[in-house]
Amino acid sequence: MSDDSRNTPEQGGDAPEPIEPPQGAISDGDDQPDGAPSADPGETQPIRSDAPPPPPPPTPVPAEPAPPAQPAPPADSATTAIPVVPPTPVVADDAGRGPLRPELPLRASRAGSTGAIVAVGTGLLAAAVAIAGFRARSDGDLDWSNYGTALAATAALLAIAVLGSLTARAAGGRAREEIVTWPGVAGILSTAVVIGIGIDEDDNWVAYLIGGVMIALAVVGYVAARRAAFVVVAILGLVLIYAVAIDDVLPDSVGEDHPGLLAGVLITLFVVVVTLLGWALPSRAVSGVVVGAIGLIGLVGVMAAFVAFRYLGMFFGAMFSDDEFGTSSDDSMFSGANVDVGFKEADVWWVLALAAVLVVLWALAASLTNHSGFTILAIAAPAILVPLASAAVAAEHPTAWAGVLAGAGGVVLLGGAFLARQRERRTASELSV
Repeated sequence: MSDDSRNTPEQGGDAPEPIEPPQGAISDGDDQPDGAPSADPGETQPIRSDAPPPPPPPTPVPAEPAPPAQPAPPADSATTAIPVVPPTPVVADDAGRGPLRPELPLRASRAGSTGAIVAVGTGLLAAAVAIAGFRARSDGDLDWSNYGTALAATAALLAIAVLGSLTARAAGGRAREEIVTWPGVAGILSTAVVIGIGIDEDDNWVAYLIGGVMIALAVVGYVAARRAAFVVVAILGLVLIYAVAIDDVLPDSVGEDHPGLLAGVLITLFVVVVTLLGWALPSRAVSGVVVGAIGLIGLVGVMAAFVAFRYLGMFFGAMFSDDEFGTSSDDSMFSGANVDVGFKEADVWWVLALAAVLVVLWALAASLTNHSGFTILAIAAPAILVPLASAAVAAEHPTAWAGVLAGAGGVVLLGGAFLARQRERRTASELSV
């Protein structure tokens, strides 16, 4: 083929670009195609170097992302792994009042300055009720100025508690509980005071009224705030009603020969029943410790009465057992023989056995709740009641009592140390796995 045929352009622009001669070369016209003008290219025909540059290639525009394709159904459902979303952990507070919402801010779990302000304000209003209530009947008649002040302070306490309960429980958090609990508790106790001052009668129905109002308001407060302080107030109302009901229900002939034993039985029964009833509440530890403390105080009072009767009988027995009556004895003051002390020694042992039942109950409660209050009760009961019992029965060999108690306590503590050691070994073996 000739040069002319090689340099002829093809249609559609598919032919390769012609080879340009170097700048300054002389063209003899052989490279021009047939039929092309032979004029000087610098005058009548632009050369390639004078032509405008070709336009730049278009910039690619990113296309919108296509929606994700739906995954194809698994071929075999038995071999397809299904993702499992772990459940949201539920965190409960220390008082067992229910789950906390982790998405709430930290301030919801703290009262902050609200707690301090509530404490000071509640104390001032309670002081106003105490002063006005004490002065309301100082001269026998009802002083309406003081009584009105007590009523106003009581109404303020209850109103503040009600206003605080209108706050949302979740958003209000601990601050809401404080503003509902402490003015509410002080308001309930102040209500009991103003009712007693206003009625001023010794009838038992007044005690029923006061106890019933305390229990009813405490239940409302507990529903609003879920705080154990209202449970304590309800227990105080139960104690008041229980004491009056015993006086109304039991005839005077019951327990006439064994008053101390009857008191011990009633106290133990009350402690056991209230502890079991309160176990259904989240505040079981607080209610159990409070009623246990009340029961322990009652049993200590019974034992102290035994001791008082014992020493009073010995004192008057020694005073009338002088030479004038021919029954002198140098050691009659310190011996319990032939002295009518007003109770039977068997009653002391029965009361001590009832106390032992409570000690076992408190020890079990301590192991279940890990609350130190039950532990303190289980320690304090034998430490107080057993010495009082030895004095009430006028133990002739206190050294034997002390020795037996020391030996028994040592053996029990050694058993506890052995169990703690075994528990430590099991825990260490589990951690090493």
